[in-house]
Amino acid sequence: MSENYVEVLLDQNLAKPLDYRIPQGMRVEVGMRVEVPLKSTLKKGTISKIKTTSLWDEAKPIARVLSQKTEISEPLWKLAHWMSKYYCAPMQRVLKSFIPVNIRKDVKQKTQIFLKVAKTHSECIATIENLRNKHSGQAEALEMILNSKKGIFLTELNISQSIVNSLIKKGFVSSEKITTSEDLLLEEEFFPTLPKLLNAEQKQCLDALVVSLNKNQFAAHLIYGVTGSGKTEVYMQAIQTALDQGKSAIMLVPEISLTSQTIERFKARFSEKIAILHHKRSLGERTTAWEDLRNGDAKLVIGARSALFCPAQNLGLIIIDEEHDSSYKQSDEIPCYHGRDTAVMRAHLENCVVILGSATPSIESRYNAEIGKYQFHELTTRATSAPMPAVKIVDMKRAFEIAGGFTHFSEELLSGLKKRLAAGEQTLLFLNRRGYHRMQVCSGCRQITKCPHCDLSLTFHREANILQCHLCDYKQIVPRNCPQCQSEQSLQFKGFGTEHVERTLHAIFPEIRTLRMDRDTTTKKNSHEDLFKQFRAHKADVLIGTQMIAKGFHFPSVTLVGVLNADATLSIPDFRSSEQVFQLLTQVAGRAGRAQLPGEVIIQTFLPDHPTLHLAAAQDYPSFYKKELEERRLFGYPPFCHLAKLLFSAPDLDQARSMAEAAYAKLKLPQPTQLLPVTPAGHPKIKDQYRFQFIIKTLKISHIANELANLTETKIDIDPISNYF
Repeated sequence: MSENYVEVLLDQNLAKPLDYRIPQGMRVEVGMRVEVPLKSTLKKGTISKIKTTSLWDEAKPIARVLSQKTEISEPLWKLAHWMSKYYCAPMQRVLKSFIPVNIRKDVKQKTQIFLKVAKTHSECIATIENLRNKHSGQAEALEMILNSKKGIFLTELNISQSIVNSLIKKGFVSSEKITTSEDLLLEEEFFPTLPKLLNAEQKQCLDALVVSLNKNQFAAHLIYGVTGSGKTEVYMQAIQTALDQGKSAIMLVPEISLTSQTIERFKARFSEKIAILHHKRSLGERTTAWEDLRNGDAKLVIGARSALFCPAQNLGLIIIDEEHDSSYKQSDEIPCYHGRDTAVMRAHLENCVVILGSATPSIESRYNAEIGKYQFHELTTRATSAPMPAVKIVDMKRAFEIAGGFTHFSEELLSGLKKRLAAGEQTLLFLNRRGYHRMQVCSGCRQITKCPHCDLSLTFHREANILQCHLCDYKQIVPRNCPQCQSEQSLQFKGFGTEHVERTLHAIFPEIRTLRMDRDTTTKKNSHEDLFKQFRAHKADVLIGTQMIAKGFHFPSVTLVGVLNADATLSIPDFRSSEQVFQLLTQVAGRAGRAQLPGEVIIQTFLPDHPTLHLAAAQDYPSFYKKELEERRLFGYPPFCHLAKLLFSAPDLDQARSMAEAAYAKLKLPQPTQLLPVTPAGHPKIKDQYRFQFIIKTLKISHIANELANLTETKIDIDPISNYF
């Protein structure tokens, strides 16, 4: 019997597919994009199934096919179905990760006209002289094209296209349309680098990876390597092995700020075309990268979390750098998937190798290696033989006493800064709070100026002279009178962020050159790359930033790292808080002394005796892992169980609570599954929505998946990164 019907998952938020009839002569396959009628309009969707019958006698015909072939390979379909089931998410929502917005909107590849001279240098000079009197515009254009080393884009000439067309017609200039992926290659010259000689630990690790790659079957490797141990070099040599075998490779990094550094190193090493995927690239650029991968023109992908779903052909290797990083977890929308765990599943489905690398592996990944799920490798020394930095913990209560009040900088940190300035070396200052002041409070009625849409104090940003909410981005002018009691001259600012640190630093050292890297300074396209290049070129003595400066950066001239408030996260009632503080401090400390110059790290804290800080200062991951694992075992937290967080939100406080309590009462879960009580979320109100939640502890997600699938009006977060927020 012929297959006459299809199920289509629409791009709209409909949880279930709809049936449509295949018109006579139309060729379709699963994964194709189609346009179908819904009520009185046409809607776009993806074919999820082809079948012979339909429950609907009057199923409408497909209006038209939008793609010539399937958008999703068979292994990716299997991955999408796994994600839908494991993360308790409708398939329609899952597909948005696999078919990104640029494909759903059918955004075309972005092209530009690239011009080069078509004659010898001397011929062009003679032509320019001949054209100066009669055709000065042509002479000017030809001179500009001649003076550009590799050529120039038409948009950069600022000259009418008719003038350029005349030069092309006369044979003096050649033109071609190039895509933005090629455009990136022309922006900068990369000096080729050769593979480095590996030390014994690196070579042993690479040999094991090559064995796995040669087998053409699934294998998971966890590389625990101290900061600066040369994990990236191992990655690159493993990638070269995969490319030599005709396979493709995906390299994921947790932060967009790291992509520029990674791209630079990879372009210097690999001659192959590199596809770059992250949300700061334009939709046209993303389409170009997507098509390059689908056509097999690009075999190497570098990107953030969502790059995992790209259509890489003959996939041989997936690398998750800084695998512990919370950026790999999508928590703000359904499906709440974890990029690391999903990458392991994709590798399993595609019979390829997956590498997880970190100086501070997540407790779950390290435990998986301990029980034999992952092959484990250790890199215990820095690749350059540089010693680990000297770390000192400074008690800020004593620093306040010496200063006679509040200060950002202890005597030890000020002395270290002065020493680096004199030596021409560089410093990183880490504070995980942006803005100038954290809050505005009335000294009379003690009222804090809060966001009207969120239960959060507004942060003062001095440069923009506004109060801003860091949850919903609400902004308002700074009030002169207290909004509550109308008192004048009673409003005060409390708490400090990176803006205040930068201003204070200039007050102490007027000649100091600073750069600041936080969400406020990295909103524009290429801003991460610009700041990275400026600091590497030594156009600043100090880089001040939030957690985005703590991950993966390699600056040879950085010899001092100052952590201004090390213990802020330790007070949060979250089972991962100690792990996150340890990881962050270990990572940021690892930015110091990565080359020939010795490094120093100063950790400022009000809890100088806290064991997590001392273990981070000693870079003692094995001891921290052992301690943390026993605490997790004692209290029954991952990796000894799985968590599911159910979040309920509504514009009314009582309604949100009632929704959570009703779902809590409705659930009938098997033993030994445990339900924790309904509580307000860590942020009880965001964007005018009140939020309540409860946590489920279970040995396997499959034990509760069917029950959770029956729940509506909730956001289900499987394996949440936090049990608090």
